[in-house]
Amino acid sequence: QLLAQMIRAGRTIVIPLFAQDVLGLGVEAIGLIVSIGSGIDMLMFYPAGIVMDRVGRKWAYVPCFALQAVGMALIPFTWNFATLVAATSLIGFGNGLGSGTMMTLGADLAPPDSMGEFLGLWRLIGDGGQSGGPIVVGAVAQVVGLIPAIFVIAVIGALGSTIFGVFVPETLGAKRIRVQPQG
Repeated sequence: QLLAQMIRAGRTIVIPLFAQDVLGLGVEAIGLIVSIGSGIDMLMFYPAGIVMDRVGRKWAYVPCFALQAVGMALIPFTWNFATLVAATSLIGFGNGLGSGTMMTLGADLAPPDSMGEFLGLWRLIGDGGQSGGPIVVGAVAQVVGLIPAIFVIAVIGALGSTIFGVFVPETLGAKRIRVQPQG
């Protein structure tokens, strides 16, 4: 969850910085690029739920972070507005495919007798990634430049996808024990 949320948060820093500092695009163009990526992201909300509930959680969150990693790795190879829109759209598609996956997975994995505590810790880890993504981008960019920072975030996303794919079990259809509230 930490690595997965880092790429999600990292894209919000990388795309505008790259668009302005490397491609020299203006505020209006950058806003349009971000809006297109976000629009594609939102269009995936409903299909992401269908994939999670009918095919499996892994079929949503593993490609989610893999696609974001690929899209992120493509950013340094973009050379104009249209190519950056294409990379950003792939990132938006990937992120949208993972809409709701982390909290769904957390709820699936939570022990029935301590669901609240588990989800609190689960959320803390994810929020650490949300906070850490921009910090990693900034720190790496400060030391070695924006392009290496973009590749670092892409690798983080690929690692997140790999870890989820290899080590996290599919939770769709797992038996859940319902705990009745006391009182």
